[in-house]
Amino acid sequence: MADAGAPPSGGAFRGTTGGRARRVRNVAVWSVALFVASVPVAIISASLGTGAEGQAGSALALLFWLCGFATAVWAFVLGFRHWDTLPLGTRWLACLPLLVVFLLIAASVLVVAMI
Repeated sequence: MADAGAPPSGGAFRGTTGGRARRVRNVAVWSVALFVASVPVAIISASLGTGAEGQAGSALALLFWLCGFATAVWAFVLGFRHWDTLPLGTRWLACLPLLVVFLLIAASVLVVAMI
């Protein structure tokens, strides 16, 4: 008979701090991966020019970027929802993708305003 206080054999279950931290890390890493995936697609679509292939590539790059933004917001919400129970490194990892996006948007707005 299994011990009543032992976690399930599948690893950390959803209610533990380790499970939450792992879920936040996974979402943050996926958001970074989607942001990175949008860069080569945008470069290739820019090199194709203004044809139908270039427009399809731009739409695909925008889709990757928007999916990355959505997962960055999701990681941010998960991180702040469990802020007190997460380790410090996981807190930063949850906030970093969205902070980088807003920093780049602010920098581009400043550059456009200076022109």
